[in-house]
Amino acid sequence: MTYVVPNYFLEYNYKNLTQIDTLLCLHSITKTQNDFVDARNTMHSMNILIEGSKIIHTTNENLTINAKELCFLTQNNYYMSERMTKDSRYKSMILYFDDAFVLEFIKKYKLQLTTTEEQNSLQISYASDKYFLENIIQFEEYLEKSFSTQLLKLKVEEIFLQTLRLSPANFHSFLNAILNKTEARTLHILESNIDMIENIEDMCRVSRLTPNQLRRYIKKYTNSTPKIWLDTKRVQKAVLLLKNSDKNISEIATECGYSTVSWFISQFKKEYSLTPKEFREQDTNK
Repeated sequence: MTYVVPNYFLEYNYKNLTQIDTLLCLHSITKTQNDFVDARNTMHSMNILIEGSKIIHTTNENLTINAKELCFLTQNNYYMSERMTKDSRYKSMILYFDDAFVLEFIKKYKLQLTTTEEQNSLQISYASDKYFLENIIQFEEYLEKSFSTQLLKLKVEEIFLQTLRLSPANFHSFLNAILNKTEARTLHILESNIDMIENIEDMCRVSRLTPNQLRRYIKKYTNSTPKIWLDTKRVQKAVLLLKNSDKNISEIATECGYSTVSWFISQFKKEYSLTPKEFREQDTNK
């Protein structure tokens, strides 16, 4: 099962989910044994590891996050997360935020971005920086004591500012990855629902665009056609699942929106000149 987050937590009224203005924070996530989660995020996220460790597998990279480290991910990353305990203990917090929060943050603190580079993830350690460490501890305490929205939001902003202080160039690149996609948010809506999309009609339904509007939109933001864009995104997710999961070919085909296994194999082979099974075997033998 692929968990769509934070939607899943909202739907099931998670008791540890706190709303902070437009932000959502899932705090005090604890585990006593290792587990594996297949997810996609419909908001940008900041993962704060307090105890244990986590490996996040995205389409383009594998990130190992250890205790007293945090990781930022942009919206609509398909990822698989391995959560690993240390001495049967794992604890983390995840903050979900949207474009509006980022725009407000940049405006409020009058940030001048110093690079045009983009990166969809950012990993940083706060273990050796006492000011950053104190900030994280206070944020956790504020959440536990249910402090006011204003105070909690200020603590979040402080974490962002501490990240900016320790890693300005990388944080600017992460912000660029958000800013440069703000106007193209419909693409992210489509990506979030790709397993529900089988054809152009489904794309129109999800995006609420007419076929002509959809074609113009996809052309503007991807210089492609709706069909080519959809085929590419399906294959990208299939590659991630083939590399990092034990799901069989049929399960992957369904999860990537293919109506039949034969269609999945045909489309995958067209892209990689290998069947999905051959691709997985080749990757395993590397």
